[in-house]
Amino acid sequence: MIVFIRSLIIITIVALLLGAVIVVAGGIAELYQVLFYLVGGGIAEQGLGKYLAVNMTELIDLFLIAIVLIIIALGLFQLFINPDIDLPDWLNTSSLESLKIRLLVVIVVLLSVIFLGAVAESEGGIAIAGLGIGVAAVIFAIGYILSIYIRTSLAKADRESRNSGQEKESAGESG
Repeated sequence: MIVFIRSLIIITIVALLLGAVIVVAGGIAELYQVLFYLVGGGIAEQGLGKYLAVNMTELIDLFLIAIVLIIIALGLFQLFINPDIDLPDWLNTSSLESLKIRLLVVIVVLLSVIFLGAVAESEGGIAIAGLGIGVAAVIFAIGYILSIYIRTSLAKADRESRNSGQEKESAGESG
């Protein structure tokens, strides 16, 4: 059974990495289209700034998604396959919870980038305001979830600290 579960996790990791490769390839294709447009005379056209703002925002969005897929794949690998993998401290994943938190933070960034792209393309009006309210509501909800997680984590660390302090005091009294 463990071998089967481990195999499923490996398949998941490979699928995430393959997805990252596909998204990066899409980003490179998008960049190629922008360059082709500029070389083809688009550099002299009016509205170039807006065109670049929209397309570069979409490019950032694609690459952020690829990075998220890679981070999740590495986190799953570290959690389920090899906990001793040598990763930078900021990329170490100690629990599934920390991986979820990392994902929520990146979702906030992605939503912000998507909204920025929509604003750049927008002519204004109620539609962009509605989108902004929707994005703000999701970001607020994620922020609330993160604040609960942080408070819970701090309270747990505080309890553990107090318990270890009491154990040391008890050991000192009996010795």
